[in-house]
Amino acid sequence: MAAVSLADLGCLTSLFPSLPCGISAESVRNWPVYGGGECPRCGAFTGCVTALDVPACGRCCGDPPPFDFARSLFAYEGCVRDGICAVKYARQTVPAKAVAERLLEAVSGKWGDRFPAGFRPVVVPVPIRPFKYFQRGFNFPALVGRAFSALAGWPFEPAVLRRGRGNRPQAGLRLAERGENVRGGFGVPPRLRPPPEILLLDDVYTSGATARACSLALKTAGAGNIVVLTVARTVL
Repeated sequence: MAAVSLADLGCLTSLFPSLPCGISAESVRNWPVYGGGECPRCGAFTGCVTALDVPACGRCCGDPPPFDFARSLFAYEGCVRDGICAVKYARQTVPAKAVAERLLEAVSGKWGDRFPAGFRPVVVPVPIRPFKYFQRGFNFPALVGRAFSALAGWPFEPAVLRRGRGNRPQAGLRLAERGENVRGGFGVPPRLRPPPEILLLDDVYTSGATARACSLALKTAGAGNIVVLTVARTVL
């Protein structure tokens, strides 16, 4: 197991804020959905008042991601950020079903045109590092993914994607460092062929480095269409 440096611990301690909102099924039901414009490819929040006719962002035009498109439901700020931090770092109970219900509402409603009838992907959660799993005893995206797949009636396959033992925590790294940090950090088990349609589920989309690295690993192993769905997204 990779050693954890004092620098790593310093990054993590900055993520232990006082959590005035906490998290519960009721609080999740009241989280405000982001209603502004989004990049049609990577889902980047543009901050526009209207969500109509938003062009692809500059990064997607110059360096298209390996996934087909990505969407995030909430802005990672305020009570949404407090709630997710409460689960990941303060070990509060995960209201996975409530989070999954909010995601499914969006998939069936505001994003319905991107998820056509008959689309039945396999839900694959982004894996966390073994050390993190040992610390927490769970993987937040996997808990939400399992609940989401049960509600949607879609298959759930958490073993399709594996994470290596290296890499520092993404939290606390500069945006420019994140891509290099996860490069080659994900893989598909030998002799396992990924399903042709995948919904890759994660908790927070920040720079897109994790989503890109996971999607590249899946595509390299033979995956077809990949849709990235995250609970929240950092507003950059």
